[in-house]
Amino acid sequence: MFDLQATIAWITQVIKDPNAAAAAYRTSQPPWLQTFMQITMPAYVGALVVGYIIALITGGSLLYGPASFGVMLFSVIWSLVWTFVVAFILDFVAGNFDGQRNFNAAYALVGLAIVPAALGNALSPLPVLGWLIGLVAGIYSLVLAYRFVPVFLEVPEAQRVKHFVISVIAAFVVNIVIGATVSSMFLPSAAPTFTPTSGQSGIFGADITGRADFAQAAAKDTYDPPSDGRLREAQVENYADVLEKTQALRDRLNQKFDNMDEGEASVSDILRGVGDAMRLGTAEMEVVKTRGGNWAEHMWVKNQIETARVQQDVNDTVKHNYALFLEYQEEIEAFD
Repeated sequence: MFDLQATIAWITQVIKDPNAAAAAYRTSQPPWLQTFMQITMPAYVGALVVGYIIALITGGSLLYGPASFGVMLFSVIWSLVWTFVVAFILDFVAGNFDGQRNFNAAYALVGLAIVPAALGNALSPLPVLGWLIGLVAGIYSLVLAYRFVPVFLEVPEAQRVKHFVISVIAAFVVNIVIGATVSSMFLPSAAPTFTPTSGQSGIFGADITGRADFAQAAAKDTYDPPSDGRLREAQVENYADVLEKTQALRDRLNQKFDNMDEGEASVSDILRGVGDAMRLGTAEMEVVKTRGGNWAEHMWVKNQIETARVQQDVNDTVKHNYALFLEYQEEIEAFD
């Protein structure tokens, strides 16, 4: 089913006129295997092999590590698997936003949209500007994917931004979790690290580096709880205040997300929306750490309060903690 002429023709058309290419490819209604054999596989394999050669010549790095055959092979395999993951996510989420679920169409969308990113991977090992070329190419692939959503999945215009933002977030999380797990198991030297440059950290509006810093700082927190397990009133008061401020932050971010409208949203708005949506997941951690708090202590307090709410009077410690909870019950239950 591999057809070099078809591969060259479709890749060329995507580069020259992506909208026309998407319309024509959608009309042909190709099965996913055809897209894989004619576009996705040759685009990624060719690009990563070229990138490997450039990296060997220039001393640059590949997508997941230093220039070696093992890293190159891993990059090819994971990149191809990744296209199926993204297609599944786009297809699944489309069904929740009044779109048409069709995996063949979703994979066709991905196959065309990844062309710039694949070409960017080929040039990313170049010294000085390689990383920038790869970054710009990746962003352009995101733009194409956004444009292609209504063509292939028929997501209504009013739902397109939300569908795309949620899909990108899901794909981002899955990529980090699966990519890190698989690479650490089979190719430790290729385990991806996430250390964005200052230019990259602002792409999604919210400072992604800041999100990573919060997570790292929280992971380092330790707390030695009292032997009797009793909460102090100051801890419960602080916990209630954190919940209130966390809810205020989430409400603000959710409002920005809900206000997204296809007629008004630009590409930068969409990317900022992705960043804000990511920020939602670490909102409570952000509130704790930005006030100089201890995340480990915060989680211990949360667990003690939850235990007290369930057990209430099972022993003296729980009775004590439940009494403190009752003092702040209104504040806590308003936001938890």
